[in-house]
Amino acid sequence: MKFDKILQYQKVDQELLALEAEVAKSDVRQKFMFAKKTLDTATNTIGKLKAEANELLGGYAAMKERIDALKSELDEFDGILDDVQDVGEAEHYLKLVTAIAEKIGVLEKEANSAASRIDQVNDSYKKTWEQGVKASEVYNAAKTEYNSFVGERQPRVAEIKKTLDALQKEIPAPLMETYQSLRSTKKMPAFVEYDPARKMCGRCYMEVPNDVCSKLRNAGDYAECPNCRRILFMPEE
Repeated sequence: MKFDKILQYQKVDQELLALEAEVAKSDVRQKFMFAKKTLDTATNTIGKLKAEANELLGGYAAMKERIDALKSELDEFDGILDDVQDVGEAEHYLKLVTAIAEKIGVLEKEANSAASRIDQVNDSYKKTWEQGVKASEVYNAAKTEYNSFVGERQPRVAEIKKTLDALQKEIPAPLMETYQSLRSTKKMPAFVEYDPARKMCGRCYMEVPNDVCSKLRNAGDYAECPNCRRILFMPEE
């Protein structure tokens, strides 16, 4: 089997991988990713604070409504005790009044606690919002710089991809599938020339067993390295 096209494809593709690695490892990308993470964190925090504030406000409004209802209920007892002559009846009304007053006290305590938490959430929201505005400015600047950095390499990337597309049409599908599978697992180069004198893989440098060596005797022969799964081949003469 002739490997000239797949080897040519591999050589061109490795330049593409090098460009991708250059971008991925660049300080510009690291700064951009950090700025994005910072902005995402601020945005998520603002969302959580807003949700908590809405929940607190809803609960606070319900408690205030319940307190007002209890106070109205308590107002109905005004003057009743003055007209009651029976001690038992007086004790009954007194217990009712006391129970309502206790409920009001508990609700007011909870309402005050909720109000305090609402103030805390509001302060946190304002501070986080300010942080988010600054983070957004940093992110936009970092994104512009990153896009410019990537854009400078884009013409060459486009040329490489165009070359790869042309080469792929001349490569048998099974061979291309094997290459892409190895590429996806970051086993590059995927096709490695075999040296029968050393009897080892030219990439993982592990000794190749005899049953594999027996498949690699003539020009065009190829076999899978049992250790790293790359394709070992005998070069054409």
